[in-house]
Amino acid sequence: MRTFPLRFSNIRSDGINNWDISILKNTQIREKIKVQFRAEFLNTMNHAMMSNPSTGPYSSAFGTVNTEKDNPRRIQLGIKLIY
Repeated sequence: MRTFPLRFSNIRSDGINNWDISILKNTQIREKIKVQFRAEFLNTMNHAMMSNPSTGPYSSAFGTVNTEKDNPRRIQLGIKLIY
């Protein structure tokens, strides 16, 4: 026999709209030495993804969304020496 939970908490949630972009450049310094410059942009378009609405039937906040479930845009820069 298969049983389901009383409420499905993620039925009314929004889809995921998240773009991550990474750019890197390898530069040869000597025959066996390279430098790699890297830039990573997480959540590039800075779309806000809201949390699921409250679906508890006896909750006073029924149907309201109060928080975000995603991080804002983040940028990471890095340099790597390869030898």
